Amino acid sequence: MNKIELYQQINRLINKAGFDARRFPGRNYRMLLKYLRENRINSCFDVGANTGQYAQFLRGLDFKGAIRSFEPQSAAFKKLEQHAVKDADWEAYHLALGAEVKKSVINISKNSVSSSILAVQDFLTESVPETAVVGREEISVETIDHFRKKNGLADKFFLKIDAQGFESKILEGAEASLPDIYALELELSCISLYKEEKLLDEMKPWVESKGFYLSSFENGFIDPQSGRLLQVEAIFLREI
Repeated sequence: MNKIELYQQINRLINKAGFDARRFPGRNYRMLLKYLRENRINSCFDVGANTGQYAQFLRGLDFKGAIRSFEPQSAAFKKLEQHAVKDADWEAYHLALGAEVKKSVINISKNSVSSSILAVQDFLTESVPETAVVGREEISVETIDHFRKKNGLADKFFLKIDAQGFESKILEGAEASLPDIYALELELSCISLYKEEKLLDEMKPWVESKGFYLSSFENGFIDPQSGRLLQVEAIFLREI
């Protein structure tokens, strides 16, 4: 069994438990946490939280601020809620975030973590069968701007988005909040994996035009068949 086959087998087992096997680069996150501390940023919006993997990762890095996790899938949210309830500074919301307040439908993938409001491209399901859609669910969508106004939030915060191609729509709904976002982590596609998503080449200059600079750039999702880079993890920090 080669490394790719071993990774796929391990990831399938982890997915069944509601987790996703991925590499979180330690050095880049140490720099991110240093930046957050220096700028007194004590709040994180964890968008596309799934079962809470990222929030738990932040706690493992000793991030002690408030975490607000958003997850629209019912099954994933139940597990997220079970994790969050053990942490007084971690709140879970059964919501998707987007460009407008409305009802929508999410496509549930076999592995859960690849689920998206956007339709999946055939290329992705052919390369990774676990991303195939096995169900659909009606969900509630809010904007970051509406959520913050409704809850009286006006603090600086760190925004992480892992929403399978929906990143640009979420940022559209955060126009008024952009001045308060000091760090931004995005999962960006190099080629189209979900219909109508905006790709890396378009998203990077747009984010930079809003006053951010690229702080780190890491390989994310790689085609297990060809080795082609499909997605990257990008961290942007606000110019101060």
